[in-house]
Amino acid sequence: MLRGVISFLSILVLSIPVTPLNALANDNPNVKSIAPGDPAMAKAHEKSKRELDDFLEKLRNPPPGTENYSIKLGFTDKAEGVALTIDDVTPNVEYMWVYQIKASGDDFTALLGDTPEYIHNIKHDDRVEFKKSDIFDWLYIENGKMKGNYTVCPLLLAGPKEQLEQYREILGIACD
Repeated sequence: MLRGVISFLSILVLSIPVTPLNALANDNPNVKSIAPGDPAMAKAHEKSKRELDDFLEKLRNPPPGTENYSIKLGFTDKAEGVALTIDDVTPNVEYMWVYQIKASGDDFTALLGDTPEYIHNIKHDDRVEFKKSDIFDWLYIENGKMKGNYTVCPLLLAGPKEQLEQYREILGIACD
């Protein structure tokens, strides 16, 4: 089930660069761009932050019927390696999901679940260390329906209405 959900979401929007829309020379149709400071994305991130402690409690002690816990982080290249950011007005940030999360207090390690499109100093399945304060969004599956992943809504709401309805039906995504 995890591979199917992750593959399905990868096609949708797992990798979301925040860049000026005209700055991407090689557009990938599977990667959606959001302008820095987008109000709908900022609102989605705030909702994710409000519910983060509940998500982390479930991550540490998963209730029956839940699986596939993932966290979205914002990556930027630096001279060596990458830096993490939750600043949604910073250009050239690529938001990607991590999985197989291990928690120790407010410190975490996980594996990068995406293949970066624009960030060059990290690759799929690299181990990532991060803090609670680095978390941009989160998701898990409960009884076959997605919980969290609030930052997908600004992307879906900007697309075709039929697509939004399809994702609502299949994954239980609820966008305001």
